[in-house]
Amino acid sequence: MRSPARARIAALALFAINLAYSVGLSVTINPYVALNLALFLFLPFGLLVLRPTDRHAWLLALMCSGFFAFVGGIATGLPPAATAAMATYRYVVMTMSPALFAWLFLVFPARTSLDERAPRLKWGIVAAGVVLTAMSNIGQVLVGAPLPTNPDGALRLSATLGGLRRVLDFGYIAGAFGTGLYALIWNATRSPRPGVRRKMTVLAAGTALTIVPWVLIVLMELLRVAPPQWLGVLAVLNTPLLPAAFAYAVVRHRVMTIPVLLRRSARYLLVQRGLAVASVLVSIAVAVTLVALVQRLLPEESEFGVPGAVVLAVLTGVSLARTGTRVERQVTGRIDRLFFRESYDARNVLEALADRADAAEGREELAAMLKTEIDAALHPASLAIYLEDRQGDLALMASAPANEHARACLDPEAKVWANLTARRKPLVLSAANGPSSPDPGGGDRSDVRLAALFRPLEIECLAPLVARRSDRLVGLIALGPRLSEEPYSREDLQLLDSIADHAALTVQNIGLSEEMAERLEAQRSTEWEIAIAQDVQRQLLPAKAPEMSGFVCAGHCTQAKSVGGDYYDFIPTGPESVTLVLADVAGKGIAAALLMANLQATLRGHHHALTRDDPIGLLGRVNQQFFATTPGNRYATLFLANFDRSSGRLLYVNCGHVPPRVTRTDGAVDRLETTGWAMGMFETWMGEAGSTTLHPGDTLVVCSDGVPEAMNDADEVFGNDRFDAALRANAHLPVPELIAAIEGTVQAFAGDRQSDDLTLLVARVTA
Repeated sequence: MRSPARARIAALALFAINLAYSVGLSVTINPYVALNLALFLFLPFGLLVLRPTDRHAWLLALMCSGFFAFVGGIATGLPPAATAAMATYRYVVMTMSPALFAWLFLVFPARTSLDERAPRLKWGIVAAGVVLTAMSNIGQVLVGAPLPTNPDGALRLSATLGGLRRVLDFGYIAGAFGTGLYALIWNATRSPRPGVRRKMTVLAAGTALTIVPWVLIVLMELLRVAPPQWLGVLAVLNTPLLPAAFAYAVVRHRVMTIPVLLRRSARYLLVQRGLAVASVLVSIAVAVTLVALVQRLLPEESEFGVPGAVVLAVLTGVSLARTGTRVERQVTGRIDRLFFRESYDARNVLEALADRADAAEGREELAAMLKTEIDAALHPASLAIYLEDRQGDLALMASAPANEHARACLDPEAKVWANLTARRKPLVLSAANGPSSPDPGGGDRSDVRLAALFRPLEIECLAPLVARRSDRLVGLIALGPRLSEEPYSREDLQLLDSIADHAALTVQNIGLSEEMAERLEAQRSTEWEIAIAQDVQRQLLPAKAPEMSGFVCAGHCTQAKSVGGDYYDFIPTGPESVTLVLADVAGKGIAAALLMANLQATLRGHHHALTRDDPIGLLGRVNQQFFATTPGNRYATLFLANFDRSSGRLLYVNCGHVPPRVTRTDGAVDRLETTGWAMGMFETWMGEAGSTTLHPGDTLVVCSDGVPEAMNDADEVFGNDRFDAALRANAHLPVPELIAAIEGTVQAFAGDRQSDDLTLLVARVTA
């Protein structure tokens, strides 16, 4: 039954039936039989009332009902109807008790290998018991025949089936009890779980000593052989061993867990109140001793006398009582931990863990804190703490005791964790102690797989550490049985739940801290690399302009990012000639800077062509090489011009670049428009050269598109008109100051917004 209330009512009803049966027997039994009847009645039904939904508790109660009826015999001197009813009940429970005995020990306290290989065996034994019940007079009663009026009516067999019935009874009793004893002894001697073997030793011995003599007696009677008298005496004397062994196994080894309040509260009350009583008695004894001592030491005629001694004794007693109270308060905390977990304030553990966990600098330190606090609070026999490492696996961070059998790493994505992670609550594994173990957390079929995962360690409880905003498992606390052999109570699971929730948050914070540290380290590394790139790029730009009589030139680049794709250069090609270059690679940042370096190296590698006044051939070769070494979506605009001082000629090629300006002495501004395709856009470059003359006082200003395309916060473009106006307004300034003035004008317009590199190259013919 799944409803505890209904199951408890059914248990009480069965108990009442057995109690009524015992009242009917009270006129015929002796005190020793009465003791056996009490043991077979109160122990199993006490367990059943405490655990009404436990299948094993019902099997035990029904099995003991058969033993109870067998030991008690049949009452005499009762009304015929009562006698017939008792005989019928006695026969049914006696006939079914061998089958219940076999079923119980095939699966209790842990499923045996025999039941795993032949799971239908127990059903076959029960079916045999039902068939034997139906073959008796009970079968006639079930189809409507009147109840037999004599006490043995329910036991009489049909005359035609007598011989066959004895054979069937013999096989049924021998097979059922033999199967149950085999399963019981197998669990006690060969179970792969050491805990099961330890718990079943006494139970197996007591059960075997009780059952074997009685089974031999019954089998001999079925064979029409008189049992020896010593066997009957041995059977009677050994009868109490079965309930006594069960009681020992339940109390000592928890083979069937009951609320430990029944046995812990008495110890707790005795120790705690005994401490208080002892404190008061010590105070009284000291006070009385002090009064007697003062009376003996002081003269009889002393004014201090007895009143003073009494006052001194009272003050001393009060002082001792207060001291005893403080001592009691300190000791009570230890008593609460050792004897009565419900009296212990779990907030102490949580507060201590919270204060220390926040200061944990790593997973190992957090695991050590968890190990210390959990061990102090729950005293598990074994403990393993797994936390998520940097690779996302669950790594073993702490264990007690250190065990080489513990798995060093677990996969948090394994399906076996699905139910545990979804529940987000600690789980007591029913597979750890057999199917009868309590499961306050609500076990399921995955318990067996979870228990197998931690073998050969005996893990009894698992507490998952689950990320708060997801179902990601970030840790696991695995606990073995408690040293006190108490079960994990509801309060223990609540404490573990709180610890696991706090620890999960701490693990996440540690992970975030590590991620931030890695990002900061990566950022520092990137900044360091960018600083190197800046230094390299500065070295690629000319450190100073060439010196030539009657000619002054300068350049400057302000990058939008740490490094950029703008490039300018002055390449001497003779005593009175120089080539000026300004290029703008599409894009910004590291990628553009790398392409700019590539373009600069290509131009420098072919500078000899500049001495032959062959800019078209030069740019054709540069384009071919640049196209072959850059992605298809990358290109560069470029302005290249060769100036000859003796003639004043400026031979130039504008490859899709912003038209440079030539400001004349009369204030006119000429634009050197595009004469060819951009570099790298097509495999074959097409273009032609243009020519102009620079007279003394004329100024050539070349800029990147960061100047005319600069934008302000209102999304207005600086434009060519403002650029030309800035040139006219500042044309009288020296070359370096002219560059600074134009940059200042652009930056004042754009404000803090710089979307592209800003590069200027200025050359002037002097008088």
